[in-house]
Amino acid sequence: MSIFPAGFNPRADAVGLMDMVSIDTADGVFRFLLGADGRFVDVAAREWIGSQLIDSSELRLSIQGEAPAGSLSLTFIPDPDDGDLVAQVRALGTDYVRGREIVFWLQPIGSMAEFHAPVHPPVRWLTRRGGHIEFDLSGGLERRITLTFEGPFTGRNTAPGLQYTVADHARLIGAPNSSLRFMPTDTFQEEKLFG
Repeated sequence: MSIFPAGFNPRADAVGLMDMVSIDTADGVFRFLLGADGRFVDVAAREWIGSQLIDSSELRLSIQGEAPAGSLSLTFIPDPDDGDLVAQVRALGTDYVRGREIVFWLQPIGSMAEFHAPVHPPVRWLTRRGGHIEFDLSGGLERRITLTFEGPFTGRNTAPGLQYTVADHARLIGAPNSSLRFMPTDTFQEEKLFG
């Protein structure tokens, strides 16, 4: 089973994939091209803004109980005539993106003409959850804003710490099971039953 749309031949001579990312925020979804300058409009008329200043860490799939983390970074030198971008992002706060979807996309490109008139929709590749925002002020000029993210299954490889009690059963599925009041909660026995 292929993740690519029907009609796209990944073995053709002129084929490419553009890396894209969409970030859900309190003000809506923002879409970016990773590591490429320009503007791209997909088949659904959604605009993707690109910059070589936007970079992503290595992306890994969630396999064998892992929920790999990563980050998206914007590195830049501030324009003295423009506003302070670091201060603006700080004012928004981490809650602006925490727990919201960060989706990585692949845009199939079959020919050079498809950069301006795409025929295939972007393919959803990975989904992550926003973590926190970090700032790096290197020297007098260089600035970096980093958005960390985690895999969607963070914490699923750890035990929930629940017991077979009425209260824990209600926390697990949302409804109590009154028969669990008879379930023993310790292994102490006054008298040995065996041997």
